[in-house]
Amino acid sequence: MPPVARREIVAWAMFDFANSSYTTVVVTFAFSLFFTRLVAAGPQADLWWGRGIMVSNLIVLLLSPLLGALADESGRKKHFLFATYLACVGGTAALSFVQPGDILPALALFVLSNIAFSFGENFAAAFLPEISTPANVGRISGFGWGLGYFGGLLSLLAILPFVAPGFTLENLHNLRWVWPVTAAFFLVAGLPTFLILRERAVRHRHPLGYYARVGFERLATTLHAVRHFRQLVRFLAVFFLFSMGLTSIIAFVSVYAERTIGLGIGELLALLLVLQVAAAGGAIGFGFLQDRIGARRTIQIALVNWIGVSAAVVTTSDRQVFWAAAVFAGLGIGSLQSASRALVGAFSPVAKSGEFFGLWGLAGKAAYACGPLTFGWISSVSGSQRAAALANAGFFALGFLGMFLVDEREGIAAAARWRDPDEGAPGASPASPAAPAG
Repeated sequence: MPPVARREIVAWAMFDFANSSYTTVVVTFAFSLFFTRLVAAGPQADLWWGRGIMVSNLIVLLLSPLLGALADESGRKKHFLFATYLACVGGTAALSFVQPGDILPALALFVLSNIAFSFGENFAAAFLPEISTPANVGRISGFGWGLGYFGGLLSLLAILPFVAPGFTLENLHNLRWVWPVTAAFFLVAGLPTFLILRERAVRHRHPLGYYARVGFERLATTLHAVRHFRQLVRFLAVFFLFSMGLTSIIAFVSVYAERTIGLGIGELLALLLVLQVAAAGGAIGFGFLQDRIGARRTIQIALVNWIGVSAAVVTTSDRQVFWAAAVFAGLGIGSLQSASRALVGAFSPVAKSGEFFGLWGLAGKAAYACGPLTFGWISSVSGSQRAAALANAGFFALGFLGMFLVDEREGIAAAARWRDPDEGAPGASPASPAAPAG
């Protein structure tokens, strides 16, 4: 394969920079508050929000492995990525038509845009084995996540004039501009990925029916090879557990901070800015740490941090303690997500990267479907968001213990030994991915 230039790594990371505008503004901050305060105001608001996240992620869960296999077989991951990029941008811009009380239309547009965002995240991650080696995958993944959080930070600053007056009916006219501004940010910032990043997979031209059949066959091959990739399977199971807690925090952090801690709009914006900066530092710093001590230990350190954060948030209403916990939460978000993606990349043969990151997406979206819904259900039934937050500490603790079952060295070796049945029996050594230049 052609060598990987540094500009390609930067172009790949720019997609993290671009799509963070969606997850920061729509999922984590502005639309979650807009929906729960104005669109679905009432005691069932958290539950409706959890349902919307669940539906979108269930759809992604069902289709991710198949679409990943199709992208691998066709050699067109970049085409798949571009289609989801446009769909997410369009769906985000269309949120400007949502009115208070439009619960189902709002959820429909959110589900559409979130599905596109999630598939795009998978397709972008599938390039990681092509542009990295086991020796630098942590740094490259961390660079992407870190740059992504700066993208989230800039997108928050871009919408600041529209949300500063508050999420009220009187400010509805300004709030409608949040969604097209976010869409435009994503559209422009994502262009370098498509202009510079190269597709290194062999391209095939076949009818759509052929790809559908072969996509299922590739999945069947992977299922038959579960024993060969058992470390990946173990990690994805553990990833699902701790992601239940992480996705709940991402979906409800603004709602929790406003309702339970009592932060105002200005303080919420400051909280999100702190989280973005801390998460960027966590992703980049822990990326270097991962390349030194391994992904398993890095993930366990991040999970211990999350157990402490959860305990602090649940047991106190002191704002100073909450702000300190927010800094450590930001470090935990960046480090945990980056290290998890890097470990999947290290466990993935280049020829199956789209498929395996589809499986990674399946586990992540299954957690995203279940975690926030569980949080919303516990919050609605108990009348306490603290009770719901307490469950997150349990998910992180289970993840910490589960990581002892994952053998990182064996998982990397299994990826290096793999050959597709048509090319040779498992055990043969395929060509190594091209190392980044420089």
